[in-house]
Amino acid sequence: MREGRSWYRSASTTVKNIIVARFLHTSDWHLGLKLRFVPGDGGAQARSARFAAVRKIGELAKAQAVDAVVVAGDIFDDNAVGSDTLQRTRDALATFAPVPVLLLPGNHDSAGAGGALERLAPAEHGLGHVEALLESTPRRCGEITVYPCPLNRRHTFEDPTAGLPDRGQGEGIRVALAHGGILDFGESTEAPNRIDAEGVLAKSFDYVALGDWHGTFHLGPRVWYSGTPEPTRFEEKEPGNVLLVEIEEAGATPRVERRSVASMRWCREQSALGCREDLDLLESRLRELPEKSSTLLELTLEGHLSLAERGRLDALLETVRGQLLFLRLHQENLALRPATDDFDRLETEGFVRRTIEELRQEGTPESEEALFLLYRLLREEAR
Repeated sequence: MREGRSWYRSASTTVKNIIVARFLHTSDWHLGLKLRFVPGDGGAQARSARFAAVRKIGELAKAQAVDAVVVAGDIFDDNAVGSDTLQRTRDALATFAPVPVLLLPGNHDSAGAGGALERLAPAEHGLGHVEALLESTPRRCGEITVYPCPLNRRHTFEDPTAGLPDRGQGEGIRVALAHGGILDFGESTEAPNRIDAEGVLAKSFDYVALGDWHGTFHLGPRVWYSGTPEPTRFEEKEPGNVLLVEIEEAGATPRVERRSVASMRWCREQSALGCREDLDLLESRLRELPEKSSTLLELTLEGHLSLAERGRLDALLETVRGQLLFLRLHQENLALRPATDDFDRLETEGFVRRTIEELRQEGTPESEEALFLLYRLLREEAR
């Protein structure tokens, strides 16, 4: 493969006066995200996965011979990222060459003196195919004209797309690139970075490439959020994608295809427990989780268990915690309900037996926990 861009041929072609344009839409990379709640090597692995996802996007861009990759804001998690994060980002972006990459400032990495995108300085580091869109000047990539709407500060109560122009005479395919919210969630206070998507479409834009929402989402065929390529929290819906967009001539309806690039799996499981069979089912579900070493699991347990069943559950959770990248456990609504034979299998008498009976009669969460600890202690002594 020769150096430079001379070998690269854009996907935009003109056949019988019909323009076919192809580009990748992505956003919310959040490079430098700390993920402090994931300890040790697991946290380092999750942080590195974000850079791996960027490289996957670069591979996809070249495989699809796209006109450009447009990144709709929040390339970095904040403007104070260190020089190591900036260099890892440059190294990842280098793999896109010669495909043009357009980086829009979002609310986490808003444009301004000393901001992360300014310090990235791609042109100064030999990344001529990469540009940080710190101003709203349109950029032409093949047959696509990209109109950036950069955020100059973290929160603005002015629509960042308000200054977009109407279509000019004879103008081809137009893509608006912005970062903010398009939906009214019924909040009583004015929301920052609110975008009037219908207003953008009224100016004859063919596609609106948005960032900020971390899940893949669209409002009609022309207005899309790509979502983050690597999830950042359990609550996100449909993260982990990049969008491959194709448009045939100005005014044509875009064809949009989701492409998964995530390597981390963020899962949520909920289980109601009340008997041995419920534990069997939970154990089976946890055992069948694929790629455990790359999985972060939020597990919510509720119901009640006998002391013996709770002991089995604790052993299961200890095993699973060692297999997963990270386990977040919610069991506030899981109660202990000692069975009549929990202590009958153990030889107890005198003071110990009286203590057991008093705790069982008390019936508070604290007494149930004390019973469980006593049960474990007596069981260990009996072995």
